Amino acid sequence: MISSSIGVRLSNPASSLPVISILIGTVFWGLLWWPLKFFAQVGLTSNLIGVTAYLMVGLVAIPIVWVQRKLWRDEWLLLVLIGFFFALANISFNTALMHGEVVRVMLLFYLLPAWGALGGVLFLGEKLSMQRCFAIAISILGVFVIMGIDAISWEFSLADIMALAAGMCLSAAGVLNKKALKIPMASRSFVPFIFCPILAVVGNYFSPTPMPEMSLMIWALLAGFAFIWILGATIFTTLGVSHIEASRASILQVTELFIAIISAMFIGGEVLEVKEYVGGTLIILATLLEAFDSTPAK
Repeated sequence: MISSSIGVRLSNPASSLPVISILIGTVFWGLLWWPLKFFAQVGLTSNLIGVTAYLMVGLVAIPIVWVQRKLWRDEWLLLVLIGFFFALANISFNTALMHGEVVRVMLLFYLLPAWGALGGVLFLGEKLSMQRCFAIAISILGVFVIMGIDAISWEFSLADIMALAAGMCLSAAGVLNKKALKIPMASRSFVPFIFCPILAVVGNYFSPTPMPEMSLMIWALLAGFAFIWILGATIFTTLGVSHIEASRASILQVTELFIAIISAMFIGGEVLEVKEYVGGTLIILATLLEAFDSTPAK
């Protein structure tokens, strides 16, 4: 899931509605690969998705962020950086899903405990507990298990690199989210959609791909993808994490990984090797350890 709500620690009310909201969001994010694979087949790249579908949502996001400008004015640079890193994470993640094996991409992307913990130490002055150190170690071990000999020879595919980059960028945005104190939730959530089309234009300039000829049906599907899949997932996730403990939200969001893996196997026909079962288990365990860590950060 590429949601700008990560790193925001809010709680209450103690209701089942936030849980349901997060779970609905995880279904959307976990199945994100499905429409992306379809659009890849009609000739669209991640950058072209950015200048079409994400632009549609971005046009809705601009007035929302602008209305709240008095609230985030003192932290405008943080908001810009949050938007930039989340947008970069989105484009990288979409590229990885469109060109790589879904299971492999999701597992490499979920190396979040390591990046998040290291980012907290380097930029927030947080201290690592033994539990977090163990989570980092086993998550990295999980990647080495999945990559096999490639992890030693550094023979990563483009999809592998993009998946890892997406996780790093998402963690960087999460660290920035923790530093921001005044930026409203809506601005945090929608600003990435303003930056996505900008970065997509830059990306397409350096790696040009012409827009394929598309029927009205494909354009309609793009609009549905933008406003139902992407915007809907963002709203459900944001509403959920805004009213639930961060640790509980993190645990629930791991459901996204299971949905992606199971759907890729049964819908996409992907087959998991033993190394992916073992490495995936280690990464999921690391994520849960990170979520359950109650040691004070400082």
